[in-house]
Amino acid sequence: MRRKLSEISAYESVLCLLVIMIHVLSDSINGYPKGSFLSGLSFIFSRTITFVVPAFIISSGIKFTHTYTDKSFNYFSFLKRRITKIYFPYLIMATIYYLYFVFHRHYFPFSFGALFKYLSLGTIAAPFYFVIIIMQLYLIAPITYHFCRNISPVVGLVLAAIITIVSKYLMLDFRYSDRIFLGYFIYWIIGCYMGLNFDMNLERLKRSKSTWIILGLVFTALYSGIAYMEFLNWFHSFWTEVLKIAFASFASIMWLLLMPEYQHEGADIVSPATFYIYLIHCLVIFEAEHLMDAEHWNITSTPVRFVIIFFSAYIVSILLSVIYSRIKMFLGHFRR
Repeated sequence: MRRKLSEISAYESVLCLLVIMIHVLSDSINGYPKGSFLSGLSFIFSRTITFVVPAFIISSGIKFTHTYTDKSFNYFSFLKRRITKIYFPYLIMATIYYLYFVFHRHYFPFSFGALFKYLSLGTIAAPFYFVIIIMQLYLIAPITYHFCRNISPVVGLVLAAIITIVSKYLMLDFRYSDRIFLGYFIYWIIGCYMGLNFDMNLERLKRSKSTWIILGLVFTALYSGIAYMEFLNWFHSFWTEVLKIAFASFASIMWLLLMPEYQHEGADIVSPATFYIYLIHCLVIFEAEHLMDAEHWNITSTPVRFVIIFFSAYIVSILLSVIYSRIKMFLGHFRR
């Protein structure tokens, strides 16, 4: 029996909290004048943590190959569990978002065609593209499983990096390029290789921990600084995307190495609820912004809005998700 990956539970809990922060900061980035110190500070801090989706893909790859290292891989059983645990909850929440925008916010009239498009592309809320990407990677799981088991890590990682960079270049003008798994292939392969012998690979990384942390910090600083210059329209370059791949890879490994070896009580509570937090937090932010924009509130102060959005997003999203996950776990034990 494979051991429980406590490091990954803590890792994904932290990643989930960082995802919320990215979307909390959006109001501040837009609320302060573009180019001002506070707008720049908000933007740069936001960019330093945009490795979270690649990191989630890496952790998914780790769990995938770690689970099947010592046992046969049944594709249809694996896919059924992923659809049940990932895709079905996504479809339900994405539909709730759509109904929220139609009947509560009155952004557009109801349309089954539009709903289907939102569900299939994951465009109803910013973080949903991750679900579209990870489900594509799950669909090709047998290929990557054999890829990583039969090709040396050095060759495999180089091939994956080439595929990722070339696909990003070829899809520069494609509107939904951020929904295509090829642009994230390197992260999945990194995770799959790490998961094949996770304990040994993690120990190897820890032996050069300081090097990985330095690389993570250097590439984080480089990417966030250059991304801010592009935000100010000083220049635009495809090579920023290549830099982002290096940043996301090194930052993901750096943060993984900073995780505790054993499960902590906080991570134990949050970990089962992370995906639900991921799904619901933008809806909480949308409603908080809506209430602050209402005529009887009319809160326009950017610092005040940040505080309200911050506490609403974290407290409400985490509380609801933890309660739901606990009820689900209780009912699961009760049915047994």
